[in-house]
Order: sequence, then structure tokens, then C-alpha cells
Amino acid sequence: MQSKTKRFETILERFPSQGRFRFFLLFVLLSLSFWVSTKLSNSYQVEQDFSVVWSTTPKGIILNDDKAKINVSITASGIEILWYRLFKNTLQLELRESDFTTGMGLISIERQRFTIRQHLFDNTQLNVINTENIQLEFNRLAARKVKVFPKTSIKMRPGYLYDNEAISIPDSIWVRGSKAVLDTLNQIFTTSLELADAHQDFSEKVKLKPIQFLEYDMDSVQIEQKISRYSEKEFSLPVTLINLPKDIRVKLFPPNVTLKAILPLAIFNGIKASDFSLVVDYANISKNQSRELPLQLIKQPNQVKNVIWEPKSVNYLIRK
Repeated sequence: MQSKTKRFETILERFPSQGRFRFFLLFVLLSLSFWVSTKLSNSYQVEQDFSVVWSTTPKGIILNDDKAKINVSITASGIEILWYRLFKNTLQLELRESDFTTGMGLISIERQRFTIRQHLFDNTQLNVINTENIQLEFNRLAARKVKVFPKTSIKMRPGYLYDNEAISIPDSIWVRGSKAVLDTLNQIFTTSLELADAHQDFSEKVKLKPIQFLEYDMDSVQIEQKISRYSEKEFSLPVTLINLPKDIRVKLFPPNVTLKAILPLAIFNGIKASDFSLVVDYANISKNQSRELPLQLIKQPNQVKNVIWEPKSVNYLIRK
């Protein structure tokens, strides 16, 4: 047993001490950093892929698919190549001078050598552009005026209501895109406008919701809505009988009903019972064998909201 213990202690003594181990580890790390630095500072010739973002699309042209890649041969340092691979791998190229006279757009990448060179680091050498041309599917733009639909979420202060639905100014805009898409487009929506405690007229500038591959002649519209203070008013209305034959007399029970309406305070005192008309139709007597006739509201002021009346129907007595 003692022999085994001495053998183990002998093995432990052969390992470096903690201080020596730290020095050895530091030496390895420094050597590795010098090696990496040397490798990254050396120049290499490699092939590099770049994703393309197109700019300055010719007027009247819309791309069906704007994704593309090109491949180039470059000579650069290791650190620059690493940077291209990880971060600087997107190019912005122009479509201004491309050929769109045929069914497919033809883009000459060689003609954009100067633009590509500007994207690279100063020490990077552009050797060969391996992607000579790119073909892109496109459509020629059609134009159509499309209705704008305001999207709102308005919470009113108690006692206030809107006088009219929210409107967009302008109420329609010119939209450009492929004819196939435009033919199915009925309206353009705004982004959502949210207001709390609304108690007065408002006019807010709101962005339009974009639709891929479509262009608008403006990116925002003005949403307007009128808001007023409202209150309830009660009226006693006589019931009018319509379509009554000349030789027949009908008595209604009750002859008057109570009508309640929500009115803007601005016209509260100006609205009278005569501005409303509740009727029953004699033709319903022959159609329905019921002893009750339903009441119909056929006239009311435009500004009035939430009109209700009681009773909903009346009894009748026919006299010939």
C-alpha cells in the first residue's frame, strides 16, 4: 500500500506547479494570438458571395422578386475576408440603366464594377466578377385610384358622441402596381389611430399601411372626425295611419307613443316632435291577422342618434 502511495506522489511531483502552469498557459495563448494575427494579416484570394439590394428602379417598373446574389473573386487580408463573411455581405446596386425592354429585366453586373469596388475595403482587390448578368422578373406598373379606409379606435368621454364616421382627406389615392394586383384591390387601410377621452373634433395625420410591390402617391392621409356633446330628449308623438281606404275608419290604441332620442346639445332646443314621424300601415292588417300593428319610424333629423319608442306596436279598431 505504501509503495502505491509513493508511486502516486512521484507522479504528482512531475506535474508543473500552479505558477508554472499559469506561465505555460499564458505562453500558449500568446503563441495562438500571434499565429491568428499572422494568418489574418496575410492576403488570400477567395470567392465571396454578396446579397444584392436594388435601388433606383426605373419609373413604371415593379419587381416580382427583388432577391439576388452575385459572386466575385477578391484578394484581401484574412481579417477583411472574415468581415465580409460575417457582416459586410450586402451590396446596393442600381437598376437605372438596366434593360427592361424584353419580358425579363437584364442587369449587367460588370457595368456596376465601380459601385461594387466602392463597397469593398480600400485594401481589397476586386479580381473578377463571376456573375456577369442577373435576370429579374418584373411587371410594368398600372395606376388606379383606390379608396382609403380610416382605421380608428376612439374612446369617447361620457356624454360625447361622434357626429359622423371618421373620414380620410383625401378619401382616395393613386396606387401603382401590377394590373393583376390592382384589379383585386378595393381599398387601402390606414394604420390604426387610437384616442382616449375624445371630446372634441380632431384631425390627425396617419400613415397608410404599405402593400408589398405596390406604390402610393402619398404615404399618409389626414383623418378627421367631428365630436359633439349629446343628451337625451323625450317626445310624445301621434301615430299616423297610412294607406287607409276612403270608406274605412280605423282607431288606434294608443293614439300617441313616447319617443326618446339622443341629440347634440347644439340643436337640442331646436328639435321638435314634428321632426319625427311614426306610422302604421293599413296594408299590414290584411297581411297579418294579428290585432297589433308594428310602428315604423319614417322621418327623423340626420343628427339624431339612438332613437327608441314605446310601445313598439298599437292595437286598432276598424269602423266601416
